[in-house]
Amino acid sequence: MMVVSSNIKEWYLRYPTGDPMRKTALCHITDERDFLPANSSMFHAAATQAAAALSMSAADEKLLKENLSALGYKDIVTLAYQETDRKKIGMCIGSRVRDDRLQVAVVLRGTCGDEWYSNFDIGYSAEHSGFAKAADFAELKLGDYVFTRAICVHPEFFITGYSRGGAVANILAKRLCDRYGIDNVCAYTFASPSTTISRRTNRYGSIFNLVRQEDFFTRVPLIGWGYTKYGKNISLSDHGDMTVRYHDLTGEDYIGFTRQCLVDNFLCALQRLAPNVHAYYRRQRQVGDRKLSMYEFLNCVADMLSQHMDDAVADVFFSAMFSDYADLISFLSSGADLSEIVASTAAVPKCSVADSHSPAAYMASLELFLPQ
Repeated sequence: MMVVSSNIKEWYLRYPTGDPMRKTALCHITDERDFLPANSSMFHAAATQAAAALSMSAADEKLLKENLSALGYKDIVTLAYQETDRKKIGMCIGSRVRDDRLQVAVVLRGTCGDEWYSNFDIGYSAEHSGFAKAADFAELKLGDYVFTRAICVHPEFFITGYSRGGAVANILAKRLCDRYGIDNVCAYTFASPSTTISRRTNRYGSIFNLVRQEDFFTRVPLIGWGYTKYGKNISLSDHGDMTVRYHDLTGEDYIGFTRQCLVDNFLCALQRLAPNVHAYYRRQRQVGDRKLSMYEFLNCVADMLSQHMDDAVADVFFSAMFSDYADLISFLSSGADLSEIVASTAAVPKCSVADSHSPAAYMASLELFLPQ
């Protein structure tokens, strides 16, 4: 809903908190003109709030549509929400007219089901293979949407996403900048993994990537392998204690990482295990009665997260505790008991890695980061 009073515009959006009793929290956005900036290369608090609420609500198709509608978007469509194809991504598109121009919003959903496998498929090209394939799908569907609605009109784009959705949004926004110009693209990603080995990432000044340094997922694939993100990276860390607000949102204590050095040390250990992408795919290490590369081992993690756990996968995890991957499995199960994680029926079992990456951690950190 938008409210106009005393020359100040207000928008009210809601996003899931993880608290089953409250279910959603309110995001109150204010600005004198519009929630998006006139200059897309200028970081904008209202745009950040709007993008965050949209990204964090993307797992709930109905709530996401309501939020887009509250921002004034119409002709809202969702695509691939009922699928978990590794080469696709759930996405929502809407449009509105701003300053006599068509402005198209695209929200990319985070990982669901078998999409976990594509998250670990880095590939050998300039962009992360799994994310790039999903971006191909998103670009195609967005092209279809724009073609039927923006005939003879040069559109603007507002792109956002969280986690895997953030990574795909990062690549999609870069491609739109290349095609339509940086001034016509406004993109905010949250908790995005790294996406590219390109050395020309800084030129995409209208793409803002908000990350927490305690969040392991935002720092892989490794910088030591040459990976980064398109646009500007903005840290939400070191702006105050977010644990109180996290508890307010979720009703639970925060068990995620509070010190960046713990993640730093683990990333150094990963670099030693796989000093480059070739080693990631090819260098095998003994795990129980089998040999697994890091890629093959992480596919077992994908088996668990996509809820394809079986006795063979469980055996890999327990055997890994006595292998070269001991540090990896110990880090991934921090804050929880490994046997509980293996037995969990949750899509993402609660542990330190998951809490550090969670939407609630990002929303709590964002409130401390943005000026009140």
